[in-house]
Amino acid sequence: MPFKHGNQPWNKGLRGLEAGWTPERRQWAADQQRERIRLNPDKYAVMSRSGPQPHTWMTGPDPEIKQHRLRWSRAKAQARFWSQEWTILWEDYLDLLKTAPGEWSRDANALNLTRVDTRKGWHIWNVRLMRRMDAMRRPTAGKQRIRPAGQGAKARGENWRRGGHNRDDT
Repeated sequence: MPFKHGNQPWNKGLRGLEAGWTPERRQWAADQQRERIRLNPDKYAVMSRSGPQPHTWMTGPDPEIKQHRLRWSRAKAQARFWSQEWTILWEDYLDLLKTAPGEWSRDANALNLTRVDTRKGWHIWNVRLMRRMDAMRRPTAGKQRIRPAGQGAKARGENWRRGGHNRDDT
């Protein structure tokens, strides 16, 4: 049982006076907090900050580089999710950014990181920057985009559609 007297705290859903917050108690709590702040100003200075704090960013104060770091991290996580190899280091990714200035987004004319050979993993020798529309219009084998072996439910022989058929069905 997570709570001492049953499954819910006594004040769940209560506010204001119902929860016992009289004006005297509220004043007492505010005085206690002011005293804690006075005794430990460094500890509570961190809690009172609001807004962006570029001096604490891993990438430094440049917001554009911060966005690229987030994009790199998300791409790495996506590759891990799809069980694809990822060996591109942050420094290599930064070098790629310097070679092709331009906007990175999901717009048709924006730059995107793509693989040269989609059957291989995300390695620095297997990626390049392309416009999104060019990347999406690359020739593929047949009507489906080339994907690494073993990706997706179809490759595993799983049927997720009701009334569909598996590989074993004829």
